Amino acid sequence: MIVDERTYTIAPGLLSEYLAEHLRVALPIMRKHLGEPFAYFTTETGELNQFVHLWRYENMADRETRREALYRDADWLDYRRSTGERGWVRHQHNRLLKSLAGAPTALAEGRHDAR
Repeated sequence: MIVDERTYTIAPGLLSEYLAEHLRVALPIMRKHLGEPFAYFTTETGELNQFVHLWRYENMADRETRREALYRDADWLDYRRSTGERGWVRHQHNRLLKSLAGAPTALAEGRHDAR
């Protein structure tokens, strides 16, 4: 399993507006191509005004296939262009996390819940 951790730092004072637009417009498009998100978070301590979302993939090939489909979607490209024009995202950080073979995970053990 691979988890794609994407952290966006949003301009101060605009996080609520950005999240509302993301949930209304981007999330349905992303679900169509990427499936359900593994988790969505905002930061409470440390660097603030951050939106963190995680996406689960079986492997790198699975991630590449799904993300290529996303980037062929005209609605996704329109959303990306419009958010860029609004200047909401100040910084983006992305990293890929690879599961440790044989190590327990909440997801594998059925303990993952969406509280």
